[in-house]
Amino acid sequence: MKSPQNQKLITRQVSKRLEALRPLMNESKGIPSWIDYVRQGLGMSLTQLAMKLGIAQSSLSSSVKLEKEGRITINKLKEIADAMECDLVYGFVPRKKIEDIIRDQAVKKTIQLMDETESQMSLEDQKVNLDKNERLKDLVDERIYSKYLWDE
Repeated sequence: MKSPQNQKLITRQVSKRLEALRPLMNESKGIPSWIDYVRQGLGMSLTQLAMKLGIAQSSLSSSVKLEKEGRITINKLKEIADAMECDLVYGFVPRKKIEDIIRDQAVKKTIQLMDETESQMSLEDQKVNLDKNERLKDLVDERIYSKYLWDE
């Protein structure tokens, strides 16, 4: 089990690397087929690429269709990229900063726990006298790098 300090360091390192990829998201939007995009940039016909791959043109056309549908395998993409003297780059780019995703999850889990606790206490005719927002901030800071953060 990683300590919260180690997890925080890991999160920062991962976040820094992933944030560097964010500009690529805008560059890749609007490209329905990387196979066609690079092939056309190379001035290579579908037939020529199929020949380089040693497959029928219809098979390559099927691969392009699968790519556009998001159903092509990574291995097939690697194979086609290699035939065009390219490397396939695969990765996840978070929609927002990793730290923000973690904080949002910690807030969600903490609110859920607070609601359950308050409900239980009201059944026992007890009341929490502290401001909910003050308690939320303190509890989120405690929970943010908990190993239980992503448990359902």
